[in-house]
Amino acid sequence: MDLEQQLRESYAERLGDLDLPAGDVAAARRTGARMRVRRRLGVSAAAVAVLAVALGGTLVGTGRVAVGPSHGTGHWRELPVPPLSPRANAQVAWTGREVVVLGGETQPCPPNADCVSVSPLLRDGAAYDPSTDSWHPIAKSPVPVGSGSRLVAADWHVVLRSTVESEWFVYDPDADSWSRIADVPRNAGDVPSALGSDVYVLAGRRVAVYGVGEDQWSMLPADPIQPRLGQRRVTATTSGVVVTGVDATQPNDGSTPSLLLADVWDGTSWHRLPPSEQLGTGNSWTWTGTRMVDPDPFAMDGGEVDNWGRSYPQGGTLDPATGTWGSLPDALVDPALGDHQGWDVSATGGSWFAVVGQVYDDATGRVYRLDAPDGAPTSGTGAAWADGRLLAFGGATFGTERTHLTDRAWLWTP
Repeated sequence: MDLEQQLRESYAERLGDLDLPAGDVAAARRTGARMRVRRRLGVSAAAVAVLAVALGGTLVGTGRVAVGPSHGTGHWRELPVPPLSPRANAQVAWTGREVVVLGGETQPCPPNADCVSVSPLLRDGAAYDPSTDSWHPIAKSPVPVGSGSRLVAADWHVVLRSTVESEWFVYDPDADSWSRIADVPRNAGDVPSALGSDVYVLAGRRVAVYGVGEDQWSMLPADPIQPRLGQRRVTATTSGVVVTGVDATQPNDGSTPSLLLADVWDGTSWHRLPPSEQLGTGNSWTWTGTRMVDPDPFAMDGGEVDNWGRSYPQGGTLDPATGTWGSLPDALVDPALGDHQGWDVSATGGSWFAVVGQVYDDATGRVYRLDAPDGAPTSGTGAAWADGRLLAFGGATFGTERTHLTDRAWLWTP
């Protein structure tokens, strides 16, 4: 059937404000408890018919199309000390001219711990200018900023999505001032995607667009394509606004793999791309300027209980212009030294990705091991890419008697 025939215009507005859960979340979590963690072994990422449904499975390896070997480790340089106190989990964003570091925690919770108290969150920030190799303080955020907050750069500004009642603010570096964003759409999500001067975010069943220059919100038409998508994520690209997710009408009990689908708004209408062989468990995409990349290097096979008969990748690539799904490079999926050999700092920016102790450049296919700089903390380091260089700031090292916080910053260059 022609995919365009699946459009249900008569339901568009009725679906607009609904975002129903995709299946049994509790069942999915129970399935997740049965997972084993391994790297991938061998799976093609060619687009095939949707097998539909459910989270769950064993994390395994899946050999990929090679896109270039590992190319060393790059090198770190320690930066001048920022005008900030020691902290962990600061939020970091690259505006195109400066790296903005904002907020953070003074009493972070150790990884895998169940902390009862909530760490006090900070509001102060600083900006690093690579052209002068110097820092300067910036105006304090109107609200505390922590790991649940989101920063995204658009039109040389920084947009903050706060955890405080989903408030939104915009920072103007030239004026060194914050402004509250008014008229935020109901149910606006917490994972925005920016392109040019616009910021896109899910709002119920719709996609909301904030124009930084106009300081105004607008809404895209509702996506009428059936089956509707659940567990959705929006990514702004030059080929259109892409919403990825899984078939929301299927059970979520782990009995079969829940594979990603993608709907694209091309400025005129919504259309669905060919289906993928990628799991919807991660669904964390970045637009590189030429294609979308989800750098998750792991895969799942259903485990001993569900046993899907093969493994499915959790990461991959997508060209929204052609609807082509692709593979991550072998060197990222199966590193020569195994997992966690480098510094596990996470950041995405343009074609560059830091993930699971490695760096991946999608423009060249090169993969680097991301060794930790001397004296680096073990957790809670904020990071952002700045024109192919990775800035890392702060973090915590947890000891048996006390937690050591740092205010040091480093710059990684390939």
